[in-house]
Amino acid sequence: MIRTRRAPLAAAIGITTVVLLAGCAPGSGQRTGPTETEEITEPVTVEQVAELGDVTLRVWADAGEESMLDALVEQYEDTYDNVTVDVTIKGWDDLMGTVVNAMNGDNAPDVTNGNQGFAIMGTMVKGGMLRPIDDVIAAYGIDEGLPESGFDSMRWNDDGTQWGSGNIYGMGGATQPLGLFYNRAKLEELGLGVPDSIGEVEEALATAKAGGETPIQLGNSDQYPLGSHVLGILINMYADPAEVNEWIAGGADASFDSPGIRAALEKLAEWGEKGYFAAGYDGRSLDDAVSAYGEGDGVFFLGGSFNGSKLAAVDPDAFGYTLLRAESGEYVTTGTFGTPWHISSKSTIQPAAIAFLGMMLSPEFAQTYADSSRLPVADLEGVTATGSMHQSQLDAAQALFADGEFVGYLDWATPTMQRTLGAGAQELLGGRMSVDEFVESVQSDWSDYQTERTG
Repeated sequence: MIRTRRAPLAAAIGITTVVLLAGCAPGSGQRTGPTETEEITEPVTVEQVAELGDVTLRVWADAGEESMLDALVEQYEDTYDNVTVDVTIKGWDDLMGTVVNAMNGDNAPDVTNGNQGFAIMGTMVKGGMLRPIDDVIAAYGIDEGLPESGFDSMRWNDDGTQWGSGNIYGMGGATQPLGLFYNRAKLEELGLGVPDSIGEVEEALATAKAGGETPIQLGNSDQYPLGSHVLGILINMYADPAEVNEWIAGGADASFDSPGIRAALEKLAEWGEKGYFAAGYDGRSLDDAVSAYGEGDGVFFLGGSFNGSKLAAVDPDAFGYTLLRAESGEYVTTGTFGTPWHISSKSTIQPAAIAFLGMMLSPEFAQTYADSSRLPVADLEGVTATGSMHQSQLDAAQALFADGEFVGYLDWATPTMQRTLGAGAQELLGGRMSVDEFVESVQSDWSDYQTERTG
């Protein structure tokens, strides 16, 4: 990286100044524009944070992070006793509706949750609201043992018009990959092992159907469980991950019309014809489907790892979770390193913000995530699970980190893609739409947005 000049303090503690723009005094609460941005080469020290004086670190977060933050803030304030952490908790929809304006305002939070995609992260990068954190990740060794593909959804070019490459502008602490849940007792009754590949899943579904079981539980009244989750998993099994990510990211020559994607769509239609999904799925919500699955209706359930804690609450030993190997032989899953955390480019106390992020993403803090049945983005060796369900998820995540690849969510491609995918997948599964029609519908949505986005 190019570095310009060193300040005396920076030289002493491994920080290099790379940009100097207008800012205000630390702790003043007024952040009128991007402040001095310093690139670190080693972790921030307690002494460095102490030099800021008594300051307040303002954090905005999704409600799902509240329990984690309770533990983190206590540990952080004990370590950095000159910093008071002021946390604002918001519901997801509220956060997504306000975070861009907040980060663009004169009193932006120092650290905030955001979201992948053009609407949130892309807008903030384009507006110069976020501090790149490549140096933070390198200095703290956060990327050690993690697949490079997990960072792709956090990378953007400088003007926020293209993601998938460039600087890293965010990082999450817990992953939530899409995978396959299985009912342990039903597999045993059917004489089946835990599937490891799409081929083994196919065999298991046929056996389950022949045995009078519901092969796959599904609730699709909101459409995204089928159009985003189930279809995403199938596409991962057949399509080139790099090509899919390029399409999601809006690459100039990308297309949804590929042999791998067509194979996945044909497989989804075939599963519909064979009756592999629970009857009445269109009128059932995702939560109701998880409840039905927990009560024993279904051998398998396809969805995010976050459903594991709900199933474990029903019976901690009845269910397990696994990822699937694609035709390439590697684990490929929809997901990322979780909901991203960002540092404001306007923060006048960036060392404190960096230390906060560094502590959150440290191996030492991983167990705190795990204690809430989450999957830390870290080396999971030695991390203790909350039960057998959670252990199966930790094992899956460890295998993914060691020998796998992340693919983004298909609906990140455009603001309207979730609706297009959901409606189309529902029609395809019901035999009311052809593969050609589905591909044309999705690619048309994508092309229209690229024209609008790029002018």
